[in-house]
Amino acid sequence: MVISGPAKSGGDGRSTSVRIGECVVTAVVGAAGGLWIGRVLGLELIAALVAGLNGAVSGFYGIYDWRSRRGWAAAMLDSTWGLLGTCQAMVLHIVNVFVPGADYLEFQSYRQNRHVYDRGFRLQGTFALAGGNVISNGGGLVGLRGTSAASSRRRQFVTAHEELHIWQSRLLGPLFQITYAFWAVVGGVIGTVVWPMVPGSLRSVVETTAYYNNPFEYWAYRRDGYWPPSGANENLAWGARRRAAERAGGPQ
Repeated sequence: MVISGPAKSGGDGRSTSVRIGECVVTAVVGAAGGLWIGRVLGLELIAALVAGLNGAVSGFYGIYDWRSRRGWAAAMLDSTWGLLGTCQAMVLHIVNVFVPGADYLEFQSYRQNRHVYDRGFRLQGTFALAGGNVISNGGGLVGLRGTSAASSRRRQFVTAHEELHIWQSRLLGPLFQITYAFWAVVGGVIGTVVWPMVPGSLRSVVETTAYYNNPFEYWAYRRDGYWPPSGANENLAWGARRRAAERAGGPQ
């Protein structure tokens, strides 16, 4: 994992003592929140440990914007209701230590209520992966640095699409992960069943029903102004019939 220094467009100007102080305070407060929610689940120590570790890492890198209510809400939710997502975030941090060139970007993370890795672990291809408050492989093939149109577009994608997943996880808590996983499994089964009746490869059909048509993904792609995505099966993606009618000049 390569840790980048501050960039002109952002970065961390704190002294070492201030950075360590925020790390400690955020860790203690986070652990307290985890202990509180852990009592409800009977997992006090585990919850406190995860929330405390998140507080330490997030305080060290200074991701929370303490000047805004949004930043305070992010910190509170990451240690309580959104703790399952925070567990995913801790796993991504650990895994990215062993991913060559994962490249943590402070200028994309500092006071932005998120951790962003330019490269890093992903599930496939150029796809980014959001887990809790971590965005891994945010830069895909083009990267998030630089002034090129491709890098600028990728930064927009990170903020519009992947950051929305972070807040979906925070606000919906475990319901987000449960619903997302349920949709993926059921959608995969449905896609496999309907594939013989729909034009396109098995992969495009299953990927559309299991992933692209997931309400959380549909919401994120629409927010980014990129629907339907190029990988979605145009016969199954949400709104396919309406778009076909529009192309044919029929009623909308």
